[in-house]
Amino acid sequence: MRIALFLNDLDGEYQLSVYRGVREEARALHTGLLCIQGEALRGKDRAGIFPTWELIAAEGALLLSTVFDDNRHIPVPPKAGFPLVSIGVRLPNYPSIVVKNRESMELLMEHLILVHGYRNFIYVGGPAEHPDNLIREDVFRKAIRGGKRSFPGLRGLVYAGVFNEISGMEIMRNHLAAHREPPDCIVAASDNIAIGVQELLQSLPKAGSLSDRWRNCPVTGFDDISLARLVNPPLTTVRQPLMEQGRMALRVIRDLVLGRPVPPVIYVDSTLILRSSCGCPRAGPEPEALPLTDASSYDIVKSELYSINVNALGQNLALINSLPAMIPYLQSFLNHLHVQRFYFIIYEKPLEKIGEAGFLVFSRSGEGDQSYAENPGAVNTVSLLRSLKIGEEFQDLCLFHLRSGDEYLGFVIYEAPDQVYPQVSSGVVFIANAVRRLRSLDDEKERSRRLEQEVAYRTRDLVEANSKLKEEADRRIAVEAEVLRISDLERRRFSADLHDDICQRLAGISMFCKSLIAQNTPEVFLPELSELIDETLIRTRRYAHDSFPMDLDAFGLREAIAGLCASVSREGGIRCTLSWTAPDPLPLNRNQELNIYRITQEALQNVLKHAGAEGAQVTLKAKDSLLHLSIRDNGKGMAKRTAADPRDQRSLGLRSMEYRAHQLGGEYRLRSRKGATVVTVVIPLGNVVNNTE
Repeated sequence: MRIALFLNDLDGEYQLSVYRGVREEARALHTGLLCIQGEALRGKDRAGIFPTWELIAAEGALLLSTVFDDNRHIPVPPKAGFPLVSIGVRLPNYPSIVVKNRESMELLMEHLILVHGYRNFIYVGGPAEHPDNLIREDVFRKAIRGGKRSFPGLRGLVYAGVFNEISGMEIMRNHLAAHREPPDCIVAASDNIAIGVQELLQSLPKAGSLSDRWRNCPVTGFDDISLARLVNPPLTTVRQPLMEQGRMALRVIRDLVLGRPVPPVIYVDSTLILRSSCGCPRAGPEPEALPLTDASSYDIVKSELYSINVNALGQNLALINSLPAMIPYLQSFLNHLHVQRFYFIIYEKPLEKIGEAGFLVFSRSGEGDQSYAENPGAVNTVSLLRSLKIGEEFQDLCLFHLRSGDEYLGFVIYEAPDQVYPQVSSGVVFIANAVRRLRSLDDEKERSRRLEQEVAYRTRDLVEANSKLKEEADRRIAVEAEVLRISDLERRRFSADLHDDICQRLAGISMFCKSLIAQNTPEVFLPELSELIDETLIRTRRYAHDSFPMDLDAFGLREAIAGLCASVSREGGIRCTLSWTAPDPLPLNRNQELNIYRITQEALQNVLKHAGAEGAQVTLKAKDSLLHLSIRDNGKGMAKRTAADPRDQRSLGLRSMEYRAHQLGGEYRLRSRKGATVVTVVIPLGNVVNNTE
């Protein structure tokens, strides 16, 4: 049989004493026990109330009152009819072990009021809605109001806190800051709170009667943990039979699992224990009190050594920066506490509920220590827990969840000697904090790595962009230089044509006219002179037209190219035709039409000057959003050259056509072989439309 005990942790004597009672009875009845610590039990409106349940496959559960947030959010079992027993608080519809502490609390208040005559009180409580605190605070308030008996002049303040020493110290520190006069008595809801109050009061400076009154203020507790007898002065308190509650709870859950009838509520008596902290004189031996022996003193010394070991673990884990660095400190900690079995599992990432898959970081068993921190091994947590054979063999273990807020980071499973449970619990808290910090560190490293990678990518992109910008700038500089050079060469060619042709003709006409003046019959030569003048006029018009085609503005691109073909046919003595299958007019601006015209003009000029062709054909068509322009001749073709000579007029024309094609966002191609030369320009119509001056 396997039973699970749910509690907060084992670092306080209340929970530890109940656990010891459950464990002793489990061993006596040969029942497997797994004590689960640090698991959040939520209200019935939340899923996964017992998230560990499916992992451990227990047949019944014990719930200690410390796992309940308050009366409004008491958890319910995972399924109807599930064997479950509550310890310390009444759980509706389930068997409960309840201490009759109301009567003892009433006896305590009557003792303080009637025997000592106290009238001014402070109540330092636990969580405001905790079931145990509700009962004790209710008795206190009723006593102050008069309750069963009326006492004049009673007054009291009520504070809510947590059931530990730190909470008691903090509440009293805040009270001292706001109040000058001490009360007659301080009533604490637990021994741990009362001990914290005593420590704070004893730490006040010994300066004057007011300070002495605070330091000597009576204090009472509740629970009667062993430390209540050891403080000075010893605590007046209410004794709860903690171990007996645990033993009884185990017997009830076992009967419930076996189908035996059990009572819905089992009440356990509590006892008022009077000691000197309430103002009573020191009494003789306490009823059922264990005498303090040399062994007890030895345990106290050992406890101090264990606490030093816990502090050392916390300090060392605060300095590590990796899981492998944690292992030596963890081993030293476990060695000092004589922990024989220990399993350390973490999840891949923080989870909102218990995970069924994790990574085993470290294990200690009968086979020795094994560290997997360098390369944690993936494990199935269900298989791991069931492999421990809890309930099938005589053993009991503790499971402590590693948590950060509401997130689960992993868990540890351990078996330890009785006297070191509080230290192990504290050590596991340090381990959880270290895991959380290392995860945050890893996340930060990952963010830094990604940032560095992103910066590297951006830097590379910037370098590439700068390189492309530089290339583009260099290309633009080269293009601008080429444009200037081409323009200069064109002007030089135009100047040479004027000088070598028109000017020579005009000079010839001038000389011819002068020679005619000396002749007696000039009319004989007038026809020849007229023909020479007409030819010169034609050539002058052609040069002007070549400089800028006026037909382009007057009639459009199609008519201008048609006129160009006719001029080549007429003046060059070759047959030049135009094939136009594109839309007319094309969606072009003036500058784009001029570039297309100039490409056609330059290609035909090359045909006239260099091809020795008998015919040429200009084709312009539109297909698949592309504008195709080709100029084909049937001449001798071009000789292959390794490099273009910048001074070669043919090279100038070819570069001029290529440049204009690129200005249009198009592709320029030249294919030449014997018997044919083809200049082709392919321009996307979208680029043509969007290309502006």
